[in-house]
Amino acid sequence: MEKFTLFIADNSFVVLLLLTLIIALLLYEKRKGGLKIDANELTRLINKESPYVFDLRSSSEYDLGTISGAVNINPSDLMKGNAQFKAKEEDNIVLICKTGSSSNSAANNLKKGGYINVSILSGGIMGWIQSGMPLTKKQS
Repeated sequence: MEKFTLFIADNSFVVLLLLTLIIALLLYEKRKGGLKIDANELTRLINKESPYVFDLRSSSEYDLGTISGAVNINPSDLMKGNAQFKAKEEDNIVLICKTGSSSNSAANNLKKGGYINVSILSGGIMGWIQSGMPLTKKQS
């Protein structure tokens, strides 16, 4: 422990620079896209706050199963005035894709458009399934 303390003291500038860069990276990642939520948090949101849940996957993937209440929409249609996208700037919005990575750019575009409560399902629909959560299929 004494060697560690001595190292920190001798390299205080480098350690301070490293900590600053780590904090900057964390802040950047938090602001990029939307807040990442897990399956349990999404379930709580659906049960308590009735968010708008948008599934950004293709219609064929969506037809295989999705989260109850999710609306299938193309990421390019996430804009004010679109008939499928009825959310207001202050509404709670959750975006779902296959793995959780494709939703970032859509969430970033929504945030740039003034939407403040945008969340992304961490791990996407694959993470939802791995958490043991159910999918619903469109009734024919």
